[in-house]
Amino acid sequence: MNPPRRSLREVITNNLGLKIVSLLAAIVFFSLVRGAEDAQRTVEVDIVAVLPPPQSGQMLLTELPRDVRLTLKGSRSQLNAIREEALPPVQIDLSDTNARYYYFADDEFDIPAGVSITRIMPASIPLEWAERLERELPVQAQLNGAPREGLALGEPATVEPPRARIVGPREEVESLRALQTEPIDLAELEAGQWTRRVRLERPPLHSRYVDESSIRVSLSVVRDLAERALSGVDVEVRGREARDVQPAAVSVVIRGVPSEVDLIDVAQLSAVADAGGVEADEAEVRLRVEGLPEGVEVVSIEPAAASLELVPVD
Repeated sequence: MNPPRRSLREVITNNLGLKIVSLLAAIVFFSLVRGAEDAQRTVEVDIVAVLPPPQSGQMLLTELPRDVRLTLKGSRSQLNAIREEALPPVQIDLSDTNARYYYFADDEFDIPAGVSITRIMPASIPLEWAERLERELPVQAQLNGAPREGLALGEPATVEPPRARIVGPREEVESLRALQTEPIDLAELEAGQWTRRVRLERPPLHSRYVDESSIRVSLSVVRDLAERALSGVDVEVRGREARDVQPAAVSVVIRGVPSEVDLIDVAQLSAVADAGGVEADEAEVRLRVEGLPEGVEVVSIEPAAASLELVPVD
């Protein structure tokens, strides 16, 4: 006689507690075995360098890497427990200026017990040294371009502080004659007194400034004026009728923006002698120039006055 057939539900639920315990035990056992297996992981460790003191007279030219990559070997559970950001930096002693290479050693790295290092990248760092030189040099303002049309620099630009110190390899520092500021664009400045705070221009590749504070540059922008002498400007008498005028024409020196001064024609000017308030029939009357565009001024009139013989007033 065949045994009675059980349903799928009965098969699953029969001794359910024992089955669940067995499944959990299998999972735990698998995890333990899996966690105990050897595995590898790569981490990055920051580098902190101890450099030689200035008194050594030497400086390092090599650009050091920011970090070193370690390939670690250990159990999977140990490697997974390592927090890369919590690993302390490796300190490398570069105080020996005769060394040409620095070689990393496994015992320099603080890693958990039971974990080994299988690879260090880079395994070594080549070291290049140079004679150290520190100098104090004058600071010069670097002015780019030119002021806008009609403007010009007034007094030479001044800098504060006037000198700064730079340190670097002798070959780089010894050839310097002055330290330049970052450029100032003159085309951006209107007329007036200006003060700009700028940094020193980037130093040579392996050099640095002892003090990184900014430089104060003071400069003035003024109107760019040109002078021009004009002769043969006619004298015009106003206010009374004149029998004779001496001289009949004068020379005038004018000043203004070059583009405007160059376009002025003598024919558009007149040297006016105002005789309206003169009672005598003969007089010396000072002259004034009319016909100049706005912004152009008279520097001198030669002669400055005209001798007038006036028609008597009835």
